[in-house]
Amino acid sequence: VRDVCSIEIKSLNASLEGLPKIDAEVYNSGSLPYTFRVLIEGKNRVWSSKIFEAPGDLKRVILYFLPSNETRMKIYFCNKIFEREIETKEKVFQEGNQFSINKARVYSNFIVLEVFSNASSEVAIMPLQYPENLIIESYVGRLKSGKNFVKINFEGEITSERKISFVVASIDGKYFSTSEVKLEKKVGLEYWFFYIFDRIKLFLYSMWL
Repeated sequence: VRDVCSIEIKSLNASLEGLPKIDAEVYNSGSLPYTFRVLIEGKNRVWSSKIFEAPGDLKRVILYFLPSNETRMKIYFCNKIFEREIETKEKVFQEGNQFSINKARVYSNFIVLEVFSNASSEVAIMPLQYPENLIIESYVGRLKSGKNFVKINFEGEITSERKISFVVASIDGKYFSTSEVKLEKKVGLEYWFFYIFDRIKLFLYSMWL
């Protein structure tokens, strides 16, 4: 008899070439559907999006991360935590000024980043240092040369303006930059003005890519 709520890792590969990434296949071996998140804990904490999985489903999860000598993978599902150690080594990147984050505005469940890039690049934007009570996802995609607008989803409560640091790195690992930005938290009519403004910018930016 299958457990009501259970999970299996069918495959797990950790690549340290270029920008390190985890490539895993997660299988729902139980009899109930659920949503899950994957967390990679290395030099930074990187969360996947919420993923729905019915019994018998197999879902692939790819996450870029910064490895340490003690990296762990955790899967949160059904009020349970599945844990596994990942054999990695700390990797040092040469920091440059290819990318910079100039502004960050926070809304109820997402952050809009204004990112400047010196050239068109495939990148991952990951949180580096942030409060442990927050779940902050990553962005993986293309940046065009110049100003870019990126949406980062999060869970948790940000009650006041605070500083959070992000990594912007090209997928091939050649370019690596960190930025600490103050999250701008608008209230009242100003909140809705910037909300609509940023939504339009994100839509237009997605059309230009």
